Amino acid sequence: MRPALPLSLSAFWAALACATLLCILCLDRSVALFFAAHTGFRRVFQACAVPSLLTLPASGLFLCWAALQKLQGVARLNPLWLRLSFATLAATAAKDELKWLFGRPWPDSWLKYGLYSFHPLANGALYGGFPSGHTAYISAPLGVLWALRPRWRPLYAAVVLGVMTGLVGADYHFLSDVLAGLITGTACAWGTLVLLGPEKLYGLRAPYKTGLAAPSGTVFRVAKRAPPV
Repeated sequence: MRPALPLSLSAFWAALACATLLCILCLDRSVALFFAAHTGFRRVFQACAVPSLLTLPASGLFLCWAALQKLQGVARLNPLWLRLSFATLAATAAKDELKWLFGRPWPDSWLKYGLYSFHPLANGALYGGFPSGHTAYISAPLGVLWALRPRWRPLYAAVVLGVMTGLVGADYHFLSDVLAGLITGTACAWGTLVLLGPEKLYGLRAPYKTGLAAPSGTVFRVAKRAPPV
């Protein structure tokens, strides 16, 4: 099986990367200042970000349960939940390394101490805002569902956008942080589907008749075999 990265997904990531750069240069500070000065809806924004707190514990619980099932001799586990868990854990690991690599201060670090520029490989509580981990590990499992259960795509988009809005509105992250987190999460979702292979090998429903989709239209094509000589 040969996974192909579609132009639409490449364009999506490129657009997000351009928007991230634009926010870093022009919008991040003004947006952070606005929400720092208008805190009346802070609790609402905090509530919007709550769904992102559920994915990592849910993945850990499922994998513990899966390990116990295997020890009891269960031959086959739920393939969809395995993919969701792997995507979440991949996004969690990726965001940790990227935060350290970029060393971006939090909005609070900028508001209190004037720290704004990136400090690669920096350690400490003042750094670690880029990319947004909460955005990464909510968009990763929902990216898998976007591909495999497309019927509920409006709901997935609403949850991810709600989390991103909550993180920015509560001044937990700059706008560019959540955009970078969305790139990280969707990339981990796509990578998970590529590594685990086409849906039909795992008993999942293929959402399209003409191919097996990964996030945003990734298609797994079957390579033609040469005839026997």
